[in-house]
Amino acid sequence: MRWSRLRSMSALFGLALLAALATDAVAQPPSLTQRDSRGPVTVAVTPEAVDGTVKVKVVLDTHSVGLDTIAFERVVLLKSPDGIDVRPKAVEAVTGSGHHREALLTFPRPGDGPLRIVVRDVGGIAERVFTWDPWPAR
Repeated sequence: MRWSRLRSMSALFGLALLAALATDAVAQPPSLTQRDSRGPVTVAVTPEAVDGTVKVKVVLDTHSVGLDTIAFERVVLLKSPDGIDVRPKAVEAVTGSGHHREALLTFPRPGDGPLRIVVRDVGGIAERVFTWDPWPAR
């Protein structure tokens, strides 16, 4: 009787674990965030909305340099399919200070081709390019 009860409880636990893992795998969409950890600053870029405009969240993280002097509107740009650098038309939700900062930047949609966001001169790295091809669906 005791072994039968133990086997039943083990089987129920195993089924519950499998169900939890299967649910977690289905519920998690793939991340659109791309990271570049070169140099002392990690840069992460996530497309937030891609429709008539392009909105991207840019996160800067470090433990060794100050980030307060970085102006997102000067260091982040969109590279159009024909190679033109496009500055953001809006910078919103700038938060953080010191070693952790983030902002939401809005760009005009440049047309067909891959989405390329370029971050320049952050943490001693001349240029970091983040590319989504095809465009992310949001």
